[in-house]
Amino acid sequence: MSKIGILGGSFDPLHNGHLSIAEAAAEELRLDRVILMPAKVSPFKLGRKMADEKDRVAMVSLMAAANDKYIVSTLEIDNDGISYTYDTMCQLRKLYTDDELWFLMGTDAFLSLDTWYKGPELLKGFAFAAAPRPGFDIRVLEKKAAEYIDNYDAKISILHNRMLYISSTEIKSAIREGRPIGSFVPEEVERYINEHGLYK
Repeated sequence: MSKIGILGGSFDPLHNGHLSIAEAAAEELRLDRVILMPAKVSPFKLGRKMADEKDRVAMVSLMAAANDKYIVSTLEIDNDGISYTYDTMCQLRKLYTDDELWFLMGTDAFLSLDTWYKGPELLKGFAFAAAPRPGFDIRVLEKKAAEYIDNYDAKISILHNRMLYISSTEIKSAIREGRPIGSFVPEEVERYINEHGLYK
């Protein structure tokens, strides 16, 4: 049996904050693989313009090529309609029937997880690793984790990732203003953004 982490998101663009979560999860949970899964349409970002799917997949693929623990899944992008985590995790369960699946996520998303589409079923059926985020009180995260464990018998782990002050909005603003983004994104992603003129 393998232990597999799933890190989803718009990855618009993929940045060092995302990778800090993947790296911490791989080490602390002793994951065999981390699936990086760009979303087609996030339910939380409807109506927001994103970079083309092929560009977001390409940026994620650059990181998978640099780390043999990372693999890219286009499961959500290949599906029609909105990406719901419950549906995605059920599809992954069918693909990885004998493996232990961990869904990796940031604090803000974790705190509202039980209100998501089929949130209770998610918490009962899958394991979750929550990554602390700058500006959030760790005690709030710990309290919510305890609540999920009590209410849903959930399997929860709180990561000890590097907390980086990075947002995709900040990165896009820097690009439009001609400021460097090397401290926000991996070198390969910065090069891709520049070569393809993204976020101008």
